[in-house]
Amino acid sequence: MNTIDKFLSECVFYPCSSLHGVPVKFLGKRFQRFFYADYSVDRRQFDTSLNEQGFKGYELDSVEELSPKKVFEMTWKDMAQRHDNTISRIHFEWTDPFVVLCRFKRMDGFFGDHGPETFEFMFACCEAIAAFISAFSRRNIAPKCLVHVRSGIGFGGNYRDYPKELKRVLLQNKGGLPAFMFYDSMGSNGECGDYLDLVKKYQLVERWGYPDGGHLTLAKLIVAERK
Repeated sequence: MNTIDKFLSECVFYPCSSLHGVPVKFLGKRFQRFFYADYSVDRRQFDTSLNEQGFKGYELDSVEELSPKKVFEMTWKDMAQRHDNTISRIHFEWTDPFVVLCRFKRMDGFFGDHGPETFEFMFACCEAIAAFISAFSRRNIAPKCLVHVRSGIGFGGNYRDYPKELKRVLLQNKGGLPAFMFYDSMGSNGECGDYLDLVKKYQLVERWGYPDGGHLTLAKLIVAERK
């Protein structure tokens, strides 16, 4: 298994992520590889966040520019053409795609109870469904954990059928479903537009309160469903 394949099979994949640090905060003790994908974050926004905000208790150790062929096994142009049906639904111009791999190390004064000594963070300025199919499905690999938090439907610029499309590509992936799912209260509420009914295939591992009065849940795929 090459380096990218290994990363993908061990990572927490966060589609429609914006620059939301919550998964790293809550899952960092369990997982040390994160892959964010969001077309609405341009390079200037990403670099500003990376250098001025980052992640609490961590300092940036290195930044590696990656080619789309290495991660997605195709050029950006090929990717845009192949997934035009999905990309054309978004409400942002996808004009400056990029993908980078950042490595962070824990700062002095922070210890193991804060999080891991190091972790890796990949970010792709890319539409989420196209990113999943191109990175994971083409390799028959499932991410270790999927994040379904604040997918941005409606005012966030995401299209209404995104949860249905996400469910479809997850089920079609020959690599199987992710072993874990991390979701918020809207993602598990059948009356919300963000609802992803695949959460029914997962059982509770841990739950945390959330500032908006809802909750965040880490759940594990029910073994009987992993055949």
